[in-house]
Amino acid sequence: MNSQKIKRIKRILICIFVALVLLFIDQITKIVAQITLSEGTRIPLIKGWIEFTYVLNDSVAFGIGNGNTAFITVIMVLTPILSAVFIALALTLFKKNLPAALSLFVIASGAMGNFLDRLFIADAAGKAVVRDFMYIRFFNVCNFADFCITLGAVALIIILLFIGPSAAFPLKKSWREEQKRQDEEKKKKKYGEA
Repeated sequence: MNSQKIKRIKRILICIFVALVLLFIDQITKIVAQITLSEGTRIPLIKGWIEFTYVLNDSVAFGIGNGNTAFITVIMVLTPILSAVFIALALTLFKKNLPAALSLFVIASGAMGNFLDRLFIADAAGKAVVRDFMYIRFFNVCNFADFCITLGAVALIIILLFIGPSAAFPLKKSWREEQKRQDEEKKKKKYGEA
């Protein structure tokens, strides 16, 4: 097996390991919150800004779809599909870009964490819900999976814009030079074959 294949397998294993660890942390923190916090109680970390609470949430981010069963059903169907797409992108399009691939796996792990909640957790009315345990001012209630989704998406945007030779606006001079060299090779190949 050549060194490139070994490197690629290591990258994949790192991504899978990180995603599984994050999914485990998400589920453990939700279980701890469920056991230790009563619904609606708030324990301030920074009063009015960051507080521990326990809420069974039947909406998605920022209260979107609150109480809309059809919308939540669509989200339930789309979540594993989009997670599979993110993983496929990480393993194909971003196979040489570990930070981007890792960000996609982090987003997928967060999405699957909330998906598992909706699959197995229901409120008193039988609606599929997500266990949220932290109130953050300006964001409302959230959980560890939400952090994974948000931070993974922000990291992915920063990586695609600024990090590495394939970024839209590479920050390092060496990345810009590598990008220029790759562009010149593509032009030569394109016009050399014509």
